[in-house]
Amino acid sequence: MAERKRREKINRGFIELSTVIPGLKKMDKATILSDAVRYVKEQQEKLKELEDRNVRSANSVVLVKRPCIATKPYGATTTGSSLPEIEARISESTVMLKIHCEDGKGVLVKLLAEVEGLHLSITHTNVIPFPSCTVNITIMAKVDEGFDIVPEDIVGKLGAALH
Repeated sequence: MAERKRREKINRGFIELSTVIPGLKKMDKATILSDAVRYVKEQQEKLKELEDRNVRSANSVVLVKRPCIATKPYGATTTGSSLPEIEARISESTVMLKIHCEDGKGVLVKLLAEVEGLHLSITHTNVIPFPSCTVNITIMAKVDEGFDIVPEDIVGKLGAALH
């Protein structure tokens, strides 16, 4: 009697398992088990891809120079410049750059050339000048096919271009 209940429970388990496996053609136990293993492995791979994509989309770097206090002769103090401030965020193949820097002749052209030199195709640019001789620049770009870049590299190259 106990053996019959055990077999019925196993058979119900196989029937239930066969209902959740897509594309199952045969209903014998060996096929159900092998297709179930294949399906679980496929789902694990998809989960890993999604987790990897999620980790990459959270990838960002911000370069902010902190103001420094410089002492002048005769005890007078002034605050040094904290610019440029550069923020880079990457989500899949989309890159967002926010740059706050001193405004000067050719700053925007220099930055755009540097961005394109990093194999980024610019899709949108927004520039807001401020009366205090600074400018806020936002750049949206796509990473060119076949190239891979990290936010640290972008921030480093743009920071070097602004000095």
